[in-house]
Amino acid sequence: MPVESFALQAVIAGVFATVILDLWQRLLCAAAGIPPADWGLIGRWFVYIPKGRLIHRPIAETPAVPGEAAIGWTMHYLIGIGYGFAYLGLMVFVLERPPSLLSGLAFGAASVVIPWFIMQPGLGAGVMARHAPKPWVPRLNALASHVIYGGALFAGAWVAGLAG
Repeated sequence: MPVESFALQAVIAGVFATVILDLWQRLLCAAAGIPPADWGLIGRWFVYIPKGRLIHRPIAETPAVPGEAAIGWTMHYLIGIGYGFAYLGLMVFVLERPPSLLSGLAFGAASVVIPWFIMQPGLGAGVMARHAPKPWVPRLNALASHVIYGGALFAGAWVAGLAG
């Protein structure tokens, strides 16, 4: 497979899946009152990393930075595209098989280690959000969101013409 073709398909799959994730979060908020991710706080977190601060207690108490919402949204989509490259690269070049719904769901489920063990602690909620008022809510929300995202990665690969 030509690298240019693969790169375009990975970008399409990653952006498609990230849009689906954003829509899922809006639906979850409307149906269950669970607010979507605050990408401004995520942007703030990213700005403080090069300054040597990875863990905040909590991030909302850390001083705001200019442009944090734009930074957060940009990072959200760049990470989504990165996951597109990781998933499709794993499927196409490592496992040498086409993407499937099952592999997408499994990839999404496995990717929940990032929010559970990096993002949630970094934002001040602790490992697997153990310091959250109701820890099971962010835990399950992260798991469900990542599984849906993984399924959407497969759908994005299909839209991009990589999956049959």
